[in-house]
Amino acid sequence: MKTKFTSILKVRKLEVDKVENQLQKLKNQLKQVQISLEELKKELKNLTPPKNGNISQLKQSFMINQSQYEAIKLKEQNILFLEEQIKLTEQNYKKVMLEYEKIAHLDKEEQKKQLQLIKKQQEKELDEIGTLLFSRK
Repeated sequence: MKTKFTSILKVRKLEVDKVENQLQKLKNQLKQVQISLEELKKELKNLTPPKNGNISQLKQSFMINQSQYEAIKLKEQNILFLEEQIKLTEQNYKKVMLEYEKIAHLDKEEQKKQLQLIKKQQEKELDEIGTLLFSRK
């Protein structure tokens, strides 16, 4: 049954779905970044400095270690950023969901009122039919 809140309800539902999808994307990104961080940490553990050789090999090993540390720090910062984005999106989701539930409640109440009006109208019509049938007899 269509009410004055039906179109608003549809719009709110679209907003809820949009924020829900955004939240899911952020969570997936976070998982991917965490996996890549773990891989970087494993690679760093497996790196061993050369035991013999010239200074250029030692510098190269040091540069590789340094780049791994920087990549790990960057991933950790990315994780913190994504976690903050997830928190903000969850707050937004709660707000949008609350608005949707309010409109849904108003829509249900309006439908109940419409059903009551229809029932009253049907009762009046039945009374009129009963009165007409009684007056014919």
